[in-house]
Amino acid sequence: MNNTFNFNRFNKVLAYDWKRFIRNFGITLLVWISMPVMFWVTSLVFDFELRVEFREVIIFGLIAITVMSAPSRIYGKVNLPREGVGFAMMPATNLEKFFSMFLYCSLVTPVVTLVGSWLVDCLMTLLPFGGFKAFAMYEDFLRNISFGDFMMLAVALVTAAWAESSIFMFGNMVFKRRKAGKTFAWGLLIVFSFTLLMQLLHLWDNFGMWITETSARMEDRFLPWIYSAFQLVIAIVFYVLTYRKIKTQKY
Repeated sequence: MNNTFNFNRFNKVLAYDWKRFIRNFGITLLVWISMPVMFWVTSLVFDFELRVEFREVIIFGLIAITVMSAPSRIYGKVNLPREGVGFAMMPATNLEKFFSMFLYCSLVTPVVTLVGSWLVDCLMTLLPFGGFKAFAMYEDFLRNISFGDFMMLAVALVTAAWAESSIFMFGNMVFKRRKAGKTFAWGLLIVFSFTLLMQLLHLWDNFGMWITETSARMEDRFLPWIYSAFQLVIAIVFYVLTYRKIKTQKY
């Protein structure tokens, strides 16, 4: 089957992967989404207030965790010699399989985590007792922010989620066991090696000075867009690598 894209076939792949999503990741995702309840109970038992900023960090941390674990939980067996044959023999093109994987790992998972954990946080805030005194996200992201700043923040969050998701999707197709852990470990090793090499070559100080000077010359509002573009480039590179790995996977 060639790399053409047929919407009828793609809908069948989506339906099949939805069952896989619920079966393999549904309960885990529900547990992570419910984490604000644990922090609310802690604040109630020890009688202290949890600041909105801290709860927002928790929500974004939950997104990072679920995006990191989604590929291995949902598609953890697709590159294994025995279990992966079913994925390879699925009556769909590699492009359709990739887009379904992208949809559930890079779109559905972060959106469900964000909306679900925020709604749970709001529900806990509505209770007349406990340490949640104000609504998370409302002051910082909805009320006291311009439309331009909101779009800049939204793009930064989306590209960050895509960059992380693409890396772990690729790791899921490369490693056979402990996929998320190995991907995370290799990522840390690469960043550490790059930083060490820059330091040994005395390039790190020059790089830091270049960043400082560039930031001084540019307006602050341009820097987040540049950072988002960098994240998008990373995402595109690893999405392409993931697709190539799906296409050339041997069993």
